[in-house]
Amino acid sequence: MRLLLVDDDELDRMAVVRVLRNPKLVKDIVHASTAVKALKLYDESIFDIVLLDYRLPDMECLDVLSKLTQHTEKHAAVVILTGMEDNEIIERNCIFAGAQDFLLKKELSERHLTKALVHAQARHALNSKLIDTHRRLKYLAENDPMTGLSNRYYFEEHLRGAIQRAHRLNFQLGLIYLDIDNFKLINDSMGHDSGDQLLQQIAQRLLAVVREGDVVCRLGGDEFAIIVHDVETETSVGSLSQRVLESIREPITLNHIEHYVTCSIGIATYPTCATNAEDMLKRADLAMYQVKREGRNGFHFFSEVLQEQILNRIMLEGELRSQRLQNQLVQYYQPVIDAKNFQICGAEMLMRWQHPTKGLLPPIVFLEVVEELGFLAAIDTRNIQLACIQLAKWRDEGRVNQQFVLAVNASEQLLQQDNMYIDIQRDIKDARLPGACLTIEVTESVLVSDFDKTSSLLNRIKTLGVKIALDDFGIGYSSMSYLKHLPASILKVDRSFVQNVPENEADSRILKAIIVMAKSLDLEVIVEGIETIEQATICRELGADKLQGFLFSKPLSSGDFTAFLATHDPESYKKKCL
Repeated sequence: MRLLLVDDDELDRMAVVRVLRNPKLVKDIVHASTAVKALKLYDESIFDIVLLDYRLPDMECLDVLSKLTQHTEKHAAVVILTGMEDNEIIERNCIFAGAQDFLLKKELSERHLTKALVHAQARHALNSKLIDTHRRLKYLAENDPMTGLSNRYYFEEHLRGAIQRAHRLNFQLGLIYLDIDNFKLINDSMGHDSGDQLLQQIAQRLLAVVREGDVVCRLGGDEFAIIVHDVETETSVGSLSQRVLESIREPITLNHIEHYVTCSIGIATYPTCATNAEDMLKRADLAMYQVKREGRNGFHFFSEVLQEQILNRIMLEGELRSQRLQNQLVQYYQPVIDAKNFQICGAEMLMRWQHPTKGLLPPIVFLEVVEELGFLAAIDTRNIQLACIQLAKWRDEGRVNQQFVLAVNASEQLLQQDNMYIDIQRDIKDARLPGACLTIEVTESVLVSDFDKTSSLLNRIKTLGVKIALDDFGIGYSSMSYLKHLPASILKVDRSFVQNVPENEADSRILKAIIVMAKSLDLEVIVEGIETIEQATICRELGADKLQGFLFSKPLSSGDFTAFLATHDPESYKKKCL
């Protein structure tokens, strides 16, 4: 073994040398008379054992011991020598500080010192193995073996510490949470090996774009996070996110084939968005979720408004999947008025959600989520059935005449159902209704998404006598090239073309052009959004067939609509139009 002997007394050093007569044990002894010289030699060379005098002229023994045992690169067993009397307190302090043994100079003998050095070296070797094993276990616990990045455990621990530091120093902290778009498709189509290679390349790209000191982690699967320290402004986090997006977009070669990958990024900042690690991660995740909803391949900052929207969406999804929302839907009816005589000639069925705590909610609150999650077709199917049942009831009770027509909206999802025709045929048959008293309303966007298939289905439905109405005309893809081929016999003019009439001359001319065009195609015209008697008068004069809007009534429950049927006074509107 190679030994560093540190003692300011040369006689004591020579005494140690004389005691160590066994050349097979100690091959080289290097002397140092001061702590400073000893530390310098320790830095410059390699030693197996350090014999350290407790009393040195330039530094306290425990300080020297600390520097030796905590050295980042060198590791040697340290044995303390002292010429003082036996002192259990000093001995205990030295052992706790990392010394392997504590020897009294007056008790030194070859056998005693040799035994102490051998045992010290053995204990030190064992301790070094434990330290090395601990380091390796710590690395495995804190790092992702596939990408080499820090893992979720390290991320959570580091983020907590970073937040505490940012709080003490009054700094801002950023969290970038990213998810690879459509990774499952790549993984499933090309195999898990290719998926792993993709993640490894993405990890290297992330490391290449972050600043020094920022921490890149793989949280699991295709999810990564970047902890951005010492943020000056949110703009700087946005700029880093943009660099990440651009880096990921660069083609990635897998098995000699180039692939184009994108990612979705959510951003949360401390202390603006959250004050603890758990909330910060949740809010960055919510922001990322919003990017996914908006089409992927971008980034989004968390905000309280966004949180409210997404939490509401999560609540809606739960209500839908449990069928609670569907069971709480109620049907409302808005009257359709004959433009010539102001008689009630029909109605449009509309959905409302009778929420147990929030009251009556309009479709704008829930319809988008219902459609996105694929529940709208079933709801529309049920609505058509309920419309037929309600209309049959009104007819049987003599509330409406034989010409009364009830309109129901049909979504794109419903039009994609193969059994839509059969369902409508069954509904009107079960209710003992003629097909002509039912109208199916579709929007332009629904028609043009698959014009040929949709037209074919609607034409089949028309054979049942059911009328087809083109709803919200003018705000979608209004095109003369397909308008003449529409299976519709009714055109409903959107309210946006009426709301500024008659004050706005341009809107008045557009309204006139739409009505004239529709009439030239032999389409029945219903104008929505009528709120004033002036608007009703102009639409009558322009040739509209029917009117619908708040001037006559807002959407009503079935009971209120029944009452409206009895109290509606057409003559009052005729007088106002004179």
